[in-house]
Amino acid sequence: MALASAAFEQSNPAMDKLNVSTAIVEIPQKTIKKITCMGSGFVGGERVFIIAERRFVQTDYWAGPTSAVIAYKSDVEVTVVDINAERIAAWKSKSLPIYEPGLDEIVQAVSAGVHRSQQHDSHEPNAKSDYVAPLPHGRLFFSTDVDQAIAGADLIFVCVNTPTKTHGIGKGSAADLDFVEAATRSIARVATQDKIVVEKSTVPCRTAQSIREILAANAHSGVRFDVLSNPEFLAEGTAIRDLLNPDRIIIGSMPTPTGYQAAAMLAGIYEQWVPRERIITMNLWSSELSKLAANAMLAQRISSVNALSAICEATGADVDEVSYACGLDSRIGPQMLKAGPGFGGSCFQKDIFNIVYLSESLHLYEIADYWRAVINMNEHQKQRFTKRIISCLYNNLAGKKLAVLGFAFKKNTSDTRESPAITLVSNFVAERARVAIYDPRVQENQIWRELVSNGSDTETLKRNVSVCRTAYEACVAADAVVIMTEWDEFSNKATGGTTVKQEERKPLATINVNSSPSTYTSSQDADHDAYEQLGSPNLVGAASFRVPSRKDTGVIIKDPSSGQIKTFTNQRPFSGSNPLLFPHGFSTPVQSPPRQILRPQSRYVSTQQFPGEYLTSEGFLNTCETAQLTGMPHSNGASGRLQTAEVAHKGATPTRLDWARIASGMRKPRFVFDGRNILDHSKLEALGFRVEAIGKRGTNVSE
Repeated sequence: MALASAAFEQSNPAMDKLNVSTAIVEIPQKTIKKITCMGSGFVGGERVFIIAERRFVQTDYWAGPTSAVIAYKSDVEVTVVDINAERIAAWKSKSLPIYEPGLDEIVQAVSAGVHRSQQHDSHEPNAKSDYVAPLPHGRLFFSTDVDQAIAGADLIFVCVNTPTKTHGIGKGSAADLDFVEAATRSIARVATQDKIVVEKSTVPCRTAQSIREILAANAHSGVRFDVLSNPEFLAEGTAIRDLLNPDRIIIGSMPTPTGYQAAAMLAGIYEQWVPRERIITMNLWSSELSKLAANAMLAQRISSVNALSAICEATGADVDEVSYACGLDSRIGPQMLKAGPGFGGSCFQKDIFNIVYLSESLHLYEIADYWRAVINMNEHQKQRFTKRIISCLYNNLAGKKLAVLGFAFKKNTSDTRESPAITLVSNFVAERARVAIYDPRVQENQIWRELVSNGSDTETLKRNVSVCRTAYEACVAADAVVIMTEWDEFSNKATGGTTVKQEERKPLATINVNSSPSTYTSSQDADHDAYEQLGSPNLVGAASFRVPSRKDTGVIIKDPSSGQIKTFTNQRPFSGSNPLLFPHGFSTPVQSPPRQILRPQSRYVSTQQFPGEYLTSEGFLNTCETAQLTGMPHSNGASGRLQTAEVAHKGATPTRLDWARIASGMRKPRFVFDGRNILDHSKLEALGFRVEAIGKRGTNVSE
């Protein structure tokens, strides 16, 4: 057996800098073969994603993606349990209950066992093969048999929902830990062997102590539990990318030999695809608080730039230009500096309230006021945008039709929790406006549920609100269009000097094959492109295809003119960095097509298009359609190679909106309120629109 060290932190360079010193105690390290994830929905919310959602297993958003990627990247069997049979059935079906780019492909792959191959065609002579025969059953399972899953697991992820309390002491700010306690008691009741219990849910600091006490008080004789904290730092819309290439993995444990052993065992799973230097170990309480702190600081940045957007509107400054200038400061960086109608999602507001309640409980009232101001600014931004819309429409919305495009709180997700659109639509209805809503990913019943939960009268909603199947349907006879979610299909901005017509472009997924972990960067707020680094500048190809392996990297292209199969990949199995979401392996070299050097600040690559289309296998690559290759200078001055793939995700709208068509069907004057700054205002003005945007002066303001 391998040995775990009580000085586990000392092997971590980040902790070395903190002069962490502990005694070395070598203890046997067991191998984790089976993991159970309690919950199948959104982490910290009341929907589904990948771990659990109903009753005591009401889900965390990240359980699903986390479970799927662990099963995909390791040799561990993962079982996701939920007592909601309907939810589990949805996870077993071809239509998952929630949307996240790449999730469907990963779940199908690991559920069917297609992530492994009998062949190994590595072009590198010293490459180490880990390819085995395809598994007959895969490594990802979904079940309603909670007790059986607990009994058979070596490690249990507790990924249940921790919503804000709606009753009693702490109402409106404290975290409701009912589901955490219920899951913990179930583990203690069922387990007859030692288990590692891992907090995945976002919880208040020192929740792990409560879990430890409940487990100890209710455990069967001779059964020991080790409790770890392993929070997720993912962004909805880019969860799969974030899981494959995480900034860091945080593991908190008790400072005991068995605590260090448990941390080492969990780290051993992540080490199968995450570089060791990114796996950080610390004490339980620091790990718990680090999640809350990260979300609070990200929300703080959004509220800060939203506060600046009000000044920009009043002075004529452009908030995008101000944000760009600030982001160039290496001490600040460009992340989370996009002005909008306010942040949403399950995490930011809930976690800040958590810190507010914690601060008040510790009698740190000034600290509580500081963090509460972040939420106050977020609410102010929603109301400020509402008032601007009312003002532009002559201070009267009664009887007017407003087309609301986007209801999810951000693009590339179906999550609507705390979405700013909920508040604005409710405000419009209160002003007796007629509202037509369209979102490409959010289900109609989900929209109704959110509006009713927000306090709107059901009968009033039915009279004044409609949910449309297309954006054009929503915009017919509208007095104004309000952009609430930054879906790519709504934008009319140029995406580069490509030969593909703008309205024919699909959402881009950009993969950098010539970067190292130290130079790898990705756009903020899941801005547009999905970046995956592949680790090697050497591309090779082959005229053969095999079932993809989780350690292969590359792109397969079929030339329609010749019918020849061409592939581009790095020469070695993946190590150190993360593989491309749709991986492959190849053998014979092929010459790369011409490439162009682009300006580093270009958001979308401008390429000489390579004619081709992706091949598909076992439904694993069936969302890919075309590929392009270009070069782009890196921050270190070297010219790298980019593979730019236009990916049409399942169910995604394949074309961008025809704003001329929308203009022809609207009432005059035609207003567009760009809540996400995704529109080219000059193009819309040429079509006769009056454009108002957050952080910018409107077209009705004379210079």
